[in-house]
Amino acid sequence: MIKNIAKVFLCCVLVGGALQAAPKKPKKPSANAVKNLQSGSVINGVKATGSLQRWMFFNDGFVGSSWTKIGRSEYISVDFGYSATIATIGTAGGLRGIFGVDFAFPIYVAARGQTNGLTTHNSFAEVLGWGAIVPLSIGLDVNGFYIRGLVGYAYNDIVEGFDLPNKSDATTMQMRYHGVVYGAGMGYRISNILNIGFKALFGEMKNDVRATNDATLIQVREFKNKKYDLMQFGGYVSIIF
Repeated sequence: MIKNIAKVFLCCVLVGGALQAAPKKPKKPSANAVKNLQSGSVINGVKATGSLQRWMFFNDGFVGSSWTKIGRSEYISVDFGYSATIATIGTAGGLRGIFGVDFAFPIYVAARGQTNGLTTHNSFAEVLGWGAIVPLSIGLDVNGFYIRGLVGYAYNDIVEGFDLPNKSDATTMQMRYHGVVYGAGMGYRISNILNIGFKALFGEMKNDVRATNDATLIQVREFKNKKYDLMQFGGYVSIIF
């Protein structure tokens, strides 16, 4: 009897040892490889070495305001636009590169200074216009704080109004400026949801349209196409989506 019990016990030990020695099925890797990444669309890319590189793509819709000086003229605008930015993910110390393009559309609602379109350099009575500024950007981001360089092209179409003697309404003239712009911007992304920033742009604008139907303005209209220095300083708030 004791021998039979011993045999059964020995068989159990051998079977248990065999099960322990059998190779275990490896665990499957987590399907959610980017679970702990911050918000933003993740794009995979492959380096020349074959290693996997991940990027984050941000869409920003922004609103802001700017002060713009072109020659003798100063304009105040409300700005609307869109920004597309690609950022590398997570290097040591939180440093990452950022690359993108902005599409800004200023609406000029007020002005100071004097017009560039008349030889008499009249002051403004009113102003209304729009513009399109499209700069490419490259820069660095450290834990949400970023700085970037900007270079692109700007176009502005502005209707200037002037008070003239013996005229009950303001007399208008259409001005067009365009040229290459460059500058810098800086700001902070809050939890990759809200973005607050500032920018400064410089350049040289060519004025090649000074259109008016008023005989008085035609007599004193600047007859040469000239270039004027541009300075623009502004701030904006954007929502990342």
